Amino acid sequence: MLPMPFALRHHDPATQQRRRRLSYTWAGIVVVWSFIRTVIVWAAVGDYGLNPWIYLSLDLAAAIIDALSTPRMVLNFIDDHMRQAIKWALISLVVFIIPDLYIFLGTRTLPRRIIVVICAIIGLTLVVGVLGVWRKIKKGRAMRAAGLDLECGTSN
Repeated sequence: MLPMPFALRHHDPATQQRRRRLSYTWAGIVVVWSFIRTVIVWAAVGDYGLNPWIYLSLDLAAAIIDALSTPRMVLNFIDDHMRQAIKWALISLVVFIIPDLYIFLGTRTLPRRIIVVICAIIGLTLVVGVLGVWRKIKKGRAMRAAGLDLECGTSN
């Protein structure tokens, strides 16, 4: 039998339950943000032909996928399962972009200033998201290296 390239980390049931609870919390936040974002986008570019129901449908579908993929990405990076982490990161990136692409594809000609503002917001939210994920991964790895339970900071 060949040696495994990395040791599989099996977590106790309490850790798995906390991870599941945090993932559900993240899912709720993402879905609520989807509704808020739809109202903002509709108010900003609704006069240019954007169909808010199509945008909401795309954003909710993306939010559900993001709610599933982002926690898996973070946890796989923390647990050093790089192949799985990269797979989930690519899925997260694609679903992050899809609703924003519809703003450009689902509207009539947008004024240049609105395009610049939308692109700036997309860029800013992408940077904030990547930095947030990076911090969570860094913190999780530091806690794992210290032998601490990732969710509550206690020793295993």
